[in-house]
Amino acid sequence: MVFVCIGTPRIIGDSVGPRVGSMLKKAGVQAFVYGTLEKPITALNLHLYRKMIATYHRSDIVVAIDATMGDIADIGTVKLTDGGLRPAGAFRNRSAKLGDIGIMAIVGEKEGDMLLQLKVADEQFVATLAEDVCRIAETAAAGIA
Repeated sequence: MVFVCIGTPRIIGDSVGPRVGSMLKKAGVQAFVYGTLEKPITALNLHLYRKMIATYHRSDIVVAIDATMGDIADIGTVKLTDGGLRPAGAFRNRSAKLGDIGIMAIVGEKEGDMLLQLKVADEQFVATLAEDVCRIAETAAAGIA
């Protein structure tokens, strides 16, 4: 199993992915983990990880983890998707899907100034959401190992 944890620690609301990656590494999860607070996967280097995963992890299950925006009623929830997810999808980015499974943490509303929402997100709210995602990921990894 491979976890690809996307986001930047420089923007609180977008830091769910790298927070989860760091937590998974600290927990010693039996899986490959890419994207941490120390070495984040962002729009600037995502293409390098896509290549690496395609080369070295062809037969592995790839789980993509990212923060996203959603309906107001869904803020604070975690959504699982079959077929991966589109990184930066909240910004209508048409990048290719990544992963076999997607874990999306809904951190804000998909209306208005989404970048501002990500920048002013509450630190504790994001930390709690990252813990929720980490528990889901650890359970998935334990089920595969």
